[in-house]
Amino acid sequence: MSNFSGPEDIYRELVENVPENEEWLLGLVSFGVFEEQKIEWMKHHTENNGEMPTNEEIKNWYHQQSEGALLRAKDTATARLHGYAQDAIDIYMIDFQKEILEGILVEEIRETKKFWPQFGVNLAGGFTSAILFAALLTLFAFFVLNDSSPVDIGSKIGNNKEETKNG
Repeated sequence: MSNFSGPEDIYRELVENVPENEEWLLGLVSFGVFEEQKIEWMKHHTENNGEMPTNEEIKNWYHQQSEGALLRAKDTATARLHGYAQDAIDIYMIDFQKEILEGILVEEIRETKKFWPQFGVNLAGGFTSAILFAALLTLFAFFVLNDSSPVDIGSKIGNNKEETKNG
């Protein structure tokens, strides 16, 4: 059993002598939890005895503390840090989701504003395509309806040559 004489020994045990696999912050919060227990004991002592404990009584309280008290303080600190971390993550995620949603809404609004100019370009392109298609269709219909086969064209050219020779 360790014999603690005061807060310096507790601080050394929880904060300064932290194993490499533990965080320094955990030790510091554990020390705060342990000191909170001391303050609670001091309040209890004052309520029951009508006066604050003396320095000697406080020193005796430290002597009575075991390694188990330090382990309980570490467990409490771990739980509080995990709770704090989870709360921080939850707040961050809510803010992150808001930013994403606002970004999506802003992008949709921007796309809506781009709709009308793009609609005009698409309408002009469609109109131009329709005119070109109609012109090609008219040209094709002209050739089909006039029945301008190569044989007919050749015979007309031949007739024209004969008329120019005769005429």
